[in-house]
Amino acid sequence: MWWVQQAIVWLALGAVLTAALNFFLMTRAPPPAAHSSHQQSPSFSAVEHRSFHKPVYIKGEVYALRNSEYHIWNQKNRTGITNTIQSLYAHLPAVKLQYRTPSPHLSSLIHALRQDVTTRGRTSHPWDLAKKWANPRSLIPSSALGLGDVLQALAKAPIISTDVGYKGTQLKISLVLKGGQRAVFKPRRYSREELLEGEVYAGADRHNGEVAAFHLGRVLGLLTVPLTVGRRVSPRKHLLPVASRELAATFFKRRVCYYCHKNSSVCDSGGTLEGAVTLWLPAHLPLMHLPHPWARTYTRTKLAPWEEQPGYCEGLRQHAPYSGDQSPRLLDLMDAAVFDFLIQNGDRHHYSVVAGKPEAAIILLDNGKR
Repeated sequence: MWWVQQAIVWLALGAVLTAALNFFLMTRAPPPAAHSSHQQSPSFSAVEHRSFHKPVYIKGEVYALRNSEYHIWNQKNRTGITNTIQSLYAHLPAVKLQYRTPSPHLSSLIHALRQDVTTRGRTSHPWDLAKKWANPRSLIPSSALGLGDVLQALAKAPIISTDVGYKGTQLKISLVLKGGQRAVFKPRRYSREELLEGEVYAGADRHNGEVAAFHLGRVLGLLTVPLTVGRRVSPRKHLLPVASRELAATFFKRRVCYYCHKNSSVCDSGGTLEGAVTLWLPAHLPLMHLPHPWARTYTRTKLAPWEEQPGYCEGLRQHAPYSGDQSPRLLDLMDAAVFDFLIQNGDRHHYSVVAGKPEAAIILLDNGKR
């Protein structure tokens, strides 16, 4: 019956996400000494070359049951997912054993992260500091003295000029802040508390999702989420007077609406528009964008190759940039998958890395889908 098949798919997805999250934890800390009564999980050479200097701070299992309907004639062909579930569950007993107790370092980690954000007066040149931090593997160090100054500058620095944002489906404004720093402003489309129904990629970006994603990245040790902070601006005072001709042409006034096309406008509230400001990456880190090998098809009647082909991952590993035991790309994609699951981002159809750097980590851009 259709409801039985749908329930099986839901349970399968929950199992995949659970195993992926636990496997993510397993790859971020050194394994403890082997216990004589337990068999160790299989090891992979790429995992063995991973940096294991950071402790693991969380444990547990997470299940997410979302509407994952597929047409009945596609259910029987999803052999790729079936084999993935079996492979992940083979690791699960060892993962549960290894992370059966919470880390004692959790409270000190949260304290250190909070100190970085709240401390001020570490630098009088925040843009130079952020540029110095950025490299192909991380945009911010794990201990970021001066982060509070950079975030405060993003939130308070005068806006020198504004222009139409870069290409994409989401509404955004390019900013130049005092000191010549470029940034991107994504205006609020929904209230902070609003919950959207539908597919995980439905709707517009959530501005507060971008802010939360930056801080979550720091908690997880994924230091490639661009620095982002909330900011309120006045379209009349801060944006329009310094707008390019192209941007200024998109403003209109009708009651309290000021920006963009009349069919999809963003309106201020009491003269103020809330949004998220993201620091633009420095010029020495030019990005290239690649199709995600596990992207969805966005069509319910069509399955992606990874859903159908049992040997999809092994086949992928035969080709650059996923080949070779030393390549971190597949492991970085695993990290990104856990990150996207936690922020409920189902729309990462492409990913970005620094061009010309094979060792570059995935830069986690556009995190506002949930």
